[in-house]
This record gives sequence, C-alpha cells and structure tokens, in this order.
Amino acid sequence: MPVIYSIDQAPAHILLHMIAALAAVIIGGLVLFRPKGTVMHRILGRWWAGLMLYVAVGSFFIQARGRLSLIHVLSVVIIVSIVSAVYFIRRGNVRRHKISMSTSYASLCIAGLFTLLPYRMLGQLFFR
Repeated sequence: MPVIYSIDQAPAHILLHMIAALAAVIIGGLVLFRPKGTVMHRILGRWWAGLMLYVAVGSFFIQARGRLSLIHVLSVVIIVSIVSAVYFIRRGNVRRHKISMSTSYASLCIAGLFTLLPYRMLGQLFFR
C-alpha cells in the first residue's frame, strides 16, 4: 500500500469505510443512550447494524502489507455479535440482545482506537 499523506489521497473504499465507521460510532451512541424499544430505537438500530456489518466486512479489504492484522479479529467479533443480536431480539431475549449489541459497539470503539496507532495510516495522518 502506498504511503498516504492526506485523507484526500486515500482510496475510495478506505474513505467510505472511515465515514461509515464514524457514522456507526455516532448512531451507536445514540441507540445506546436513548430509550429502548421505541420506533426510533428500532430504526436507528437497523441503520447502525447495517453500518456495522458494512464496516466489519469492508475491513477485510483493507490490509497492511497484503495480510490481515489482529484488528480483523474485532471485525469477526462484530459480525458474530450483530448476527447474534438480531437472532436474540427476534426470539424475545432482550438481555442477550443488549449484551451482543454492547459487545459490537465496544469492539467498534476499540478497533477505532487501534487505527490511531502511530504506524497505521490514520495515526500517521493525525499525529504527524
């Protein structure tokens, strides 16, 4: 992967990944802190789950030096957690749904922090 010195030099799939991840952080925060079980909770939750799956699956197409990294483990956790959360809520298990969704949101935030490490693209852009 070539060295990227500014956001406008990043490939489109990386820009879309970053935008979707940022939107997922914001929407996920809203979902977590707003009242549960409302129509708005369900609408935002569906948008959030879709963004999360897009970000997680898309991460496999973003590889340093042509191989997956440890951060991709969190992508697998997110995919499994989102699918589990949908499964649990459709069966009325609110407690397990909440645990799965919280796990997904925490994984997203942790992955986001890892992208800010100095040797990663975003880390180099923000801290140079």
